[in-house]
Order: sequence, then structure tokens, then C-alpha cells
Amino acid sequence: MLLQVKPTATLGDVATIPSSKPETQRAILAATLAEGKSVVRNDLRCLETTTMKEACRTIGAIIEEKDGYLEIQGVGSNFAGNKRVIDALGSGLVFRVFTAITSFGDTPEVLTGDAILRGRVMAPLFDALAQLGANISCVADEGKAPVVNWGGGFKGGRCVIPGNVSSQFITAVMFAAPMAPEPTEIVIEGEILSISYIRQTIEAMEKAGIRIDVADDFTSIVVHPGQYQSADYQISGDYTSSSYIIGAAALFQGTRVLKNMNSQSLQGEKAIIDVVKALGVEVQFDDANDELTLINNQTHLAGDFEFDASDYPNIVPTLAAIGAFVEGTFRVVGGSITRLHKSPRIKAMVSELQKLGVDITPLFKDGVYDGFEIHGKASYQGGLELSSWGDHRIFMSLFIASLRCERACLLEGYADVICSFPDFFKEFSAMGVQFTETEDGNSDLLKQA
Repeated sequence: MLLQVKPTATLGDVATIPSSKPETQRAILAATLAEGKSVVRNDLRCLETTTMKEACRTIGAIIEEKDGYLEIQGVGSNFAGNKRVIDALGSGLVFRVFTAITSFGDTPEVLTGDAILRGRVMAPLFDALAQLGANISCVADEGKAPVVNWGGGFKGGRCVIPGNVSSQFITAVMFAAPMAPEPTEIVIEGEILSISYIRQTIEAMEKAGIRIDVADDFTSIVVHPGQYQSADYQISGDYTSSSYIIGAAALFQGTRVLKNMNSQSLQGEKAIIDVVKALGVEVQFDDANDELTLINNQTHLAGDFEFDASDYPNIVPTLAAIGAFVEGTFRVVGGSITRLHKSPRIKAMVSELQKLGVDITPLFKDGVYDGFEIHGKASYQGGLELSSWGDHRIFMSLFIASLRCERACLLEGYADVICSFPDFFKEFSAMGVQFTETEDGNSDLLKQA
């Protein structure tokens, strides 16, 4: 599937940002584990939140989709009976969290996912759950999906999880821990990355009445036994999704208003605001109306910059796309965890941007991709076919980079935007960007635009 993305000289002035995927997923999960009815307002509806809803329905939650909100009748700790298969598709969070919480089921559970997910690292989670007394067996490759969780629960106690592989391992154990009869201590070893996602987990759980004690440096988290309580959740705009439109706004002169955006957010990817401010874009929030105004008076970007993305790894590909057009030195470090995402994201962006002629060099830490250094310029010839590496975030970042090329680029993998930003094409079309499918692409997504 190929999408021809045409260069543009201008960009429209209004866009609506989708709601936060991680906030929506956590609210759905907390509501499912609660007794009684919860409401999740301004929820995101995309493939990965649908996957979370389906997994929650599998264990007995009743989830009704209303206009602008969800009503969820939770199951508490009384999971539905019968043997089940929970398919997480490509969602690492769904697989990891349900691997943990099904420890408290009274029948065996099979948990699986697609080919990409089955190749992702899972062993640190399995090891942590085993330390707590859970009974989990790998079906195929050791340390990988699929697995069988035999149930029976765990008492609580102490487990150790590395902090530099995936914050989702920590989130998974945290969501399961209140069902244990004794407190569960999660000791986080080594460098701790993506702390903002742990904060979002804490926020969702505490809103549901769960008591959590956290060390100031996040090296220890104690989750106390308790029953999740029903709650009313308000979901904010997604800063990772906003980064593609904010990034495009930084590349084109003009004023843009982004709707469904608020400055009060725990999302680490809110750092995209600091990035574009450093690049010279004026930023104005109107929290009363959930609007963000970006004023870019520059015809081109220039200067020397360095950003540490250790707490906002999901926008590393976006930063690469922006940096390609910064005349000077643009360095990003702290992105090592992205090698374990849907694709090795730094490697992917370096490879694809080099095809365009971008002077980008990977940076390594302890032998793994940690970031990149770019010496950018105002435009590139383009006219090439670029790969998404099977990753929606790589596609959307390359889409942004294609807008400033001199000739249209062909991008593969455009259907994957449904994972997190289903209205991606609709929003960019409304902003005046032109694109057409080629060969045998799936036109349904583009018809909406």
C-alpha cells in the first residue's frame, strides 16, 4: 500500500487533536476492574483502544460507546468464567497488562498477539510475575508471547523490574497488584525511562481509589491491596499525536489553532511544546477552551539544539522529521528504549531520512541506538519510496518530512494510522495537504478525508 504525499508551500490554520491513547486505555482498564459503573469522557477510539475494550469485555466488562464518552460496568475481581483467548493484536500494553491481571482468574488464559508483538521483549514481566508467585508458561519462544496464565493469583511481595526496557512492565504489575491480599513492592533497577507513563498509571489507579506509595526517585513503588472504585474520567488531547501537526506547524510559517489541547497534562510527550518553542515558535494555551495556538513567523529553522528524549520517547521519530529541516546541529539523545517499540525507531528514521539525503548520524549508548545528530537544510529533492517499517509512528513522521520535499514521496504503511490517529488524513486534508493512493492501496481511510 503506497501513498503519494505531495509537497506543500502552506499549511491550514485549524486542526483537532485526538484524545490521549494511554489515558484512554488506562481509564478503560481501571473502570473494568472497578465495581459499579464508570464514565470515560472524550475517549479516543482507535485500533489500540478498541483492542483494550475487547480484552476487557472478554473478562466480563460491559462497555457501551456513547456520543463522546464510554459507560463501563466493571467486573471488580470477579472475572467471567470459561477458558478464554485474549488477542492483544499489536498492543504491547494490552498484552502485558492482561498477562498480569489474569493471574487472578480462576481458569487458564491464553494471551497472544500479532507477529510483531510476538517478537517483542516480554521476559522481564514474566520474571517479575514469577517472583510474585504467578504461574505463566510460554507457548512458543521462551520469554515471548503467546503465553498461558494458569491463574490462582499471587499474595503480593517483592519483584524487580529493569527500568530501561519498558514502563509497561511496571504498569502491568501495578494494575494487578491491588487484587493481591498483601502489598506488592516493585523495585525498579538501573536507569528509569518513560517515567511519565508510570505517572499516568498512578493517576488512573489513584482516581479509582487504589493506594500507592512511590519513592521520590521512582526506584520503589508499593501498591496496597484494595478494590477499584468506579470513577468519572476526563481524557485530554494526545501529545504524541499532536506532535505530527505541531511538527508540521514548525516547518511552515503561519498561525495555527489546535483544538482538544490543554497545558495540564502528565504526558511526557508534552515536551514537543518545549521543542518548538526552542525552535522559535510562539505557543499560547487557552485551557478554558482546550485550545493551543502556534505562531510561527519564521521562513526557515536554524540553530544548534540538543534534546534528551528519555521521558518522551514516542516523539523521537517526529523529532527526526523536524530536525531534518533545521540548519545547524540538531541532536536527540535518550531514545534507547525505542529500539523495543513496534520497530527499532531510531534505526528506521535514520535509514529512511538518509534515503532522502538528510545528513543524519545515529548516536549509540552502551552499543545500542540512543539518538541521532542531524545537520539539516531547508528542503530535499524527494521523489522516493519510503518505508514505515510496519510502524504507524514512523509513517506519520515521514509524512511530515515529505511535505517539505521538492517532489512527491511514496510512503508505505499508511493504513496503520488507525492504531492511534484514525483521523490523521482527515485533519491534514483539512489543512490543505494533498495525497493520493497508488497501486492497490486501501481507499477507505482516504475517503474520510
